[in-house]
Amino acid sequence: MFGRCCAWGLLLVVASCGRVYAANEQSVVESTLRAYEDAWSHHDAAAAASFYYEPTMRVTAGGPVVRAKRKDQEDFFKSFFPGLVKGGYDHSAWESLSIRLLDPMTAIASGVTVRYRADGSVFARLGVTYFLYSTPEGWKIFLSSTHEPAAALRFE
Repeated sequence: MFGRCCAWGLLLVVASCGRVYAANEQSVVESTLRAYEDAWSHHDAAAAASFYYEPTMRVTAGGPVVRAKRKDQEDFFKSFFPGLVKGGYDHSAWESLSIRLLDPMTAIASGVTVRYRADGSVFARLGVTYFLYSTPEGWKIFLSSTHEPAAALRFE
C-alpha cells in the first residue's frame, strides 16, 4: 500500500512539474516579446534584430521574405524604423498576447500590438503572430506575420 501511494505521489509530482515548466517557459516567451516590443519603442534596429533566429522568415502581403542573418534583419529595421517614425510612430504596447508551447523548444505567440504617436493617439493597431525557437541565447523569432487584429490567435 505504501509503495502504491508513493508511486501515485511521484506521478502527481512529475505531472505537475510539466505544467510548472510550461507556465514558466510561457512567461519567459512573454518577457522576450515584451522586450522585443521595447526595442521597437526605442527604434533600436540592432536590439530588435537580436530577437531573431538565423535564418528567419517574415510572411507579408507580398509573400514570404527570408533573412539569412540577423545583420539582414538589422539592415531591414535600419531602413524601416526611420520611415515609421517620420510617419508619426513613437512607441508600441501589447493590447493582448497569447502564447502556446508546442514542445519544449517551440512556441507560438499571437496577439494585438498598438503603435502609438508621441501624443498617445493610436498610430496603428495590428495583429501579429510569431513562432519562436528556444536557443542557448534565449527564445528567438524564426517566423513572423502581421495581420488583421481579429485574426490573432487565442490560446487557453
